[in-house]
Amino acid sequence: MQRSVVFYGKYYIYEYERKRVKNINLRIRSDGSIYVSAPRYVSNSEVEAFLEKKKDFIIKAISKTDERRANNVRPDRLDCGTTVTVAGKAYEVIIRSSRYNDVMMRDGYLFVYVRNIDDRDLATKVYNKWRCDQLRLKVLAICDEICTEFVKLGARAPAKIKFRTMKTRWGSCKPQEGVITFNYNLFEVPEECMRYVVIHEFAHLLVPDHSERFYRVVALIMPDWREKRRMLNEY
Repeated sequence: MQRSVVFYGKYYIYEYERKRVKNINLRIRSDGSIYVSAPRYVSNSEVEAFLEKKKDFIIKAISKTDERRANNVRPDRLDCGTTVTVAGKAYEVIIRSSRYNDVMMRDGYLFVYVRNIDDRDLATKVYNKWRCDQLRLKVLAICDEICTEFVKLGARAPAKIKFRTMKTRWGSCKPQEGVITFNYNLFEVPEECMRYVVIHEFAHLLVPDHSERFYRVVALIMPDWREKRRMLNEY
């Protein structure tokens, strides 16, 4: 069973299981997901009170797993031989001098062309700008496609789509304002996972919470959403 809880204004989804155990047990998995098991006689309100007391620990633990995964796929600095991840695939970085700053992918390599090869930070800046530009193009294209499906279900098209780097969420939605925000770090995940996040946030335009009805809406557009979410947790 999946449930959600709100800490400091943010939703956190956790897997909840009733078992033959004596106490409420909490585990933050290596992928950052939250697992809770509890005795059958414990009420839902008691479980939520338990999680409320543990909220700072939960947020800190999730942040640590996020940082660990980020270090594996999003290096702080680019040098020749650095590996970066693009849409779930690894590419080795090659930096070359050029008249123009540019980025190209070819045969498993990611070429970063820079005007000043002696500027050790320039390749990172050029790559990061290209990365953000590419992510916006990909996500907006998916949004255009997905929006049609949700309008058919009775949702209004979002009033605004924004992008920023977020530490704990892939995306967010403010249904009343019609504003959806996507995380730039989606650039590293496979496109089918990116598509799941878009569908997830658009579904909030119809259902603001993470109830069973919400996931039924998600399943109408993406029946295998659980598998895509599992893949997403690896990043």
